[in-house]
Amino acid sequence: MVVSCRYSRGIRLKRFLIVGMGSVSIISFLVGLIDLVMARSSGATADLGWFFLALALFCLMVWGRSCSWLLPVLADSGDAAHRARRCVVWFLVGAMVLLIVLLKISAEDLNSYQSLVFEEGGLVEWGQVAALSASCRVTWLIAADLRIKFVNRFPALLARGFAVFLGLLMLEELAWGQVIFGWQTPESIRAINAQEETTLHNIGWFQDRLDVVTLLATVVVLALVVLAPRICRRALSKCSSDRRSLVMSLMPAAYTWPLFLFVVGVAYCVASGAFSEIIYNRDQEWGELVLYGSVLLLLLRTRVLLGASEQQPVEL
Repeated sequence: MVVSCRYSRGIRLKRFLIVGMGSVSIISFLVGLIDLVMARSSGATADLGWFFLALALFCLMVWGRSCSWLLPVLADSGDAAHRARRCVVWFLVGAMVLLIVLLKISAEDLNSYQSLVFEEGGLVEWGQVAALSASCRVTWLIAADLRIKFVNRFPALLARGFAVFLGLLMLEELAWGQVIFGWQTPESIRAINAQEETTLHNIGWFQDRLDVVTLLATVVVLALVVLAPRICRRALSKCSSDRRSLVMSLMPAAYTWPLFLFVVGVAYCVASGAFSEIIYNRDQEWGELVLYGSVLLLLLRTRVLLGASEQQPVEL
């Protein structure tokens, strides 16, 4: 008989995910229905992607409610749950690659592919915003936990600073509100902005070096994900188990490296021009989506591990 821990926040996370998928499924269906009605009235072609998204999320919600495998992945600390989380990471990478391949095969040409996936207000862009928004909220909650667990306030202030940084990234993705409110870009900014938007990262000097800087940043993040847990584990070998568990809960999960390697691969192809007939410049948006989603997964893991847990026996 082996004893593992089940975290109460992991249980609540499963409930939140199921409710969230169901809610987004309904919203996606309604948006698709409105788009269909407007397209029919104007004689245009409706975007059926919203209906496919609604169906996919509905199926995932039904599966999540009936599946006994999901709860241990989100809430348990045992070896079996750890192996399952590794499988989930590889599944996410494979699913992302398959999705991109299918979209490229189904598109008539490059322009239709980019219009389908990367147009303003598209699913990829809003997916990035949703991941960053959720990451901001989770990081702020982590900061509240750190104020309780550490006497020194620096860890909490550091977490809140990271939340502010994620918020700034989200505002950049939204062009500081221009995506939502649709204002005209001031002429002074339009003249120096590569996308003629109210953004900083597309302005002149930044735009010219953006691909290389993105590649270097993703390589650094991948190195941190792989090396930081190992270094901390060795450095904390003589500390108490409680202190070691607390610090390790703040470290990234090393088994998520395939997700960050995917991001590095996309960034390298875009920056170097390798496989340019397959990987286009705008495919960097896929890398950003996976990056923001992976950061959210790591933050959720930290939030769960900082919460209360109870031991339970696991039969081998």
